[in-house]
Amino acid sequence: MGGMGIVSALGPVADAHGGLVELLDRRAAMRAALEELAADGDVSWIAEPLAGAGPDDAYLILGQIRGDRTELLRGLRVPLGHGLTGKVYGTGSPASVDDYLRAKGITHTFDAHIEAESVRRLLAVPVSRHGRTHGVIAVGARSDGTFGDRAVARVRAVADEAALAVAVAERSRLAREVAVHEERSRLAAELHDSVGALLFAIGSGVAGLAENAGDDPELAARLDRLRRQADEASTALRDSLRTLRASPAALALSVALRADCAAFSDRTGIPAELVVLDDPPVLTPDRTEVVVTAVRESLLNIEKHARASAVVVTAGLRPGGGIVVAVTDDGVGLPADHQPGLGLSSSADAAGRLGGSVRITTEPDGGATWRIELPC
Repeated sequence: MGGMGIVSALGPVADAHGGLVELLDRRAAMRAALEELAADGDVSWIAEPLAGAGPDDAYLILGQIRGDRTELLRGLRVPLGHGLTGKVYGTGSPASVDDYLRAKGITHTFDAHIEAESVRRLLAVPVSRHGRTHGVIAVGARSDGTFGDRAVARVRAVADEAALAVAVAERSRLAREVAVHEERSRLAAELHDSVGALLFAIGSGVAGLAENAGDDPELAARLDRLRRQADEASTALRDSLRTLRASPAALALSVALRADCAAFSDRTGIPAELVVLDDPPVLTPDRTEVVVTAVRESLLNIEKHARASAVVVTAGLRPGGGIVVAVTDDGVGLPADHQPGLGLSSSADAAGRLGGSVRITTEPDGGATWRIELPC
């Protein structure tokens, strides 16, 4: 095959790779959704929560826009509940107005922007999945009329596609961050075993030489300086190792659960996989500890009693906020007279004190599912 033939054959592969890379990027996923809605004469945008904004400073930001004429909308901050975009984000339901400037039921915070863009009517649809809203897609028409059912259905379909793509992108980002943390932990362990041991040996050797230095004050001073330098290097190494091992709060739970799955597989030879269904919420340390301890107890219970050949741990968002983690095995299931042991009962009590719950059910096709739910 000639050079041009190879290039031609690799073309579809390159296109597929490019599409996959875009799929794994949240911003690219949103941009692709917006391109689907581009139409002559219309303006459309995607509003997303402003990163780093706290509950008392909550905004959406119009980061991606198509078809605007004035650039007034670019980078516009929309307080939650304001305008149609902010209202839809808060309610989680699609809405439209046929005469924006005279519409009732919305604030008119951005009338000047809408009028400058000559927008007559506006349709806004939340980008949401599993009860979590990632943003709002809005389409503004510059002509009079009404948004029909077909128009609403089309925008909703695009929003659903965008929500799925964002969820995939968020899981990919989390997987990358967890992989980076695991590599940092591996490097920390290697440095501790190699450089840490070497520094300890140097310090011990210098201390031994100092004891035999006799009455030579110059040699004693030099050895003391070497000892201090070795101590300073050991302290710096410990600080660096602590930084390498540190897990960001958003990753702490995923990192711990992945490590527990690996430890379970190493002990038992039974494959155990962690599947993160959504970008998990940031839990307080006490909630993270309750979840991790409970999952470990569940895995231990499977190890002792289930006779399973595979285990899957899933983590996702809890409807209404919080987290739900499930541990599912394909073992013998629960006996009819099953009574939870001390470990599982303790897990349930700990979850209950934080407003959560623990449940264990037998699956129809065999095996059992243990589930913990905690609010944030």
